[in-house]
Amino acid sequence: MPLYKRCSRCGKRIPSGTKCACIKERHKEYDKYSRDNKSKQYYRGKEWKASRAAALELDQGVDVYLFMTQGIIKTADTVHHIVPLRDAWERRNDVNNLMSLHHDTHGTIEKKYKKDKTGTEKLLKKMLLEYRSRGGAV
Repeated sequence: MPLYKRCSRCGKRIPSGTKCACIKERHKEYDKYSRDNKSKQYYRGKEWKASRAAALELDQGVDVYLFMTQGIIKTADTVHHIVPLRDAWERRNDVNNLMSLHHDTHGTIEKKYKKDKTGTEKLLKKMLLEYRSRGGAV
């Protein structure tokens, strides 16, 4: 008998180790109503896929923020632009502006941006530099 869990977003019962379908719907909604077309095309292209893969490799597939703040090693499934695309399009592929995160951590960081964007950007840049200069989570 398989184990089940509840989706943290919609509350639906799903098999453990799987992702809920509501996540895909949420992304579609965001793309349709919030994201600008330039960013949408970028995130669907080869350029982003290569940059994303490079950042994940540099960070050894680890959630940098969680490791640096709590010492927890959690697999990263998202790559975050420290300085957002809308603020610095020219830095879209700069690996020093890309931080590997777990999707839950990404949500936490986005909330921090709403409170203190400049301070959060500085903290993340410093954290990423320190993490990579140490050689990662090794």
